[in-house]
Amino acid sequence: MKRADWDRLAEEFESETCDITREESADTVARFVALAKTPKRGAVLADLGCGVGTFIARFGGRFAHIHGVEFAPRIIARARARCGDDVDWLNMDIPRAAGRIGGRAHLAVCMNVITQSGAAKRARMWESLAHVTRRRGFALAVVPSMESERMVVEAGGEQRWRKGGLVERDGIWQKHYERAELEEIFTSLGFRVTRIGRARYPWSVEGLRETKARRDRRPWDWIALARKK
Repeated sequence: MKRADWDRLAEEFESETCDITREESADTVARFVALAKTPKRGAVLADLGCGVGTFIARFGGRFAHIHGVEFAPRIIARARARCGDDVDWLNMDIPRAAGRIGGRAHLAVCMNVITQSGAAKRARMWESLAHVTRRRGFALAVVPSMESERMVVEAGGEQRWRKGGLVERDGIWQKHYERAELEEIFTSLGFRVTRIGRARYPWSVEGLRETKARRDRRPWDWIALARKK
């Protein structure tokens, strides 16, 4: 999607996007954040693709310095209004912002952002996540799960995927990841994976009704915490 398309979603961001920090059902994000051992003083957070600031609003109090990156002006304006001016707000794309931030982050997060259909663009985003993470720092990423997509189709959802893990959502092709693929990406970028888990969200996000049988088997995104060597 182009910047103007995201700007048009600014006021309906919560209903039109999957904000996993808000929607996941088992407090998985909080447990993964707790696993990232950041300094008690002077810790730096970089939120790449911060949206309306949900992660910053919830966890920003743990950090002395915060960088919030979002390329859609109206969306980052909502984040600023929500979280205040103590954040270094960067209204630009992630690769450019990564060059501005440098390798400072004790925790760098990227939540359901690296989903572009183009492999080269995704590679630049992953490289940016690695770039802002300092040595021995942590990166926390959430990405759509291809395994979950298969489960949704088995449960009655429409099959809308093609080769390479691309899945169609509202006319837009988005990258979904296999668990092993996610591990390989982090390893290739010089990280050691700490933990990979499932951040589950309601069936309604997939357009399906939650039944008693489905309640304990909700769809999920992969959430991964990795430490830079």
